[in-house]
Amino acid sequence: RRGEFVIDSMSSIEDTKGNNGESGEMRITNLRLIWVSTASYKTNLSIGYGSVININIRTANSRLRGTTQALYVLTKFNGSRFEFIFTNLVRDSPRLFTTVQAVFRAYDTSKMYRELKLRGAVIKDKELIILPEEKVFNKIPGVWNL
Repeated sequence: RRGEFVIDSMSSIEDTKGNNGESGEMRITNLRLIWVSTASYKTNLSIGYGSVININIRTANSRLRGTTQALYVLTKFNGSRFEFIFTNLVRDSPRLFTTVQAVFRAYDTSKMYRELKLRGAVIKDKELIILPEEKVFNKIPGVWNL
């Protein structure tokens, strides 16, 4: 995907909720989390940060590690909520938690910048570029939508 780049890649990550007992690889990009099973590349997840509501660290029961700390990712898509739980199978490695939380925080705090940059593409010479089928009904001086 254009503009997307991999920030970190980790092996030995279990999708504890959906594929408990199955190890995989987690790729953390600037736009999403990607988990791919090592047993079958057809078993995979892609979670865009735009759908993430919350990220927490809590205790979970893993078939491969037993009771351990896990990354809980709560998402919302089309009005439905989804929860994903990932466990790092490498003992005493906080990398999964720190990297995902830091990258999501950076994504979340830069939303305003991205929206402003996106909206900037529809303004030319301080005037709104009217798209086909669009009509201006009213202009109010001094009002900005930021």
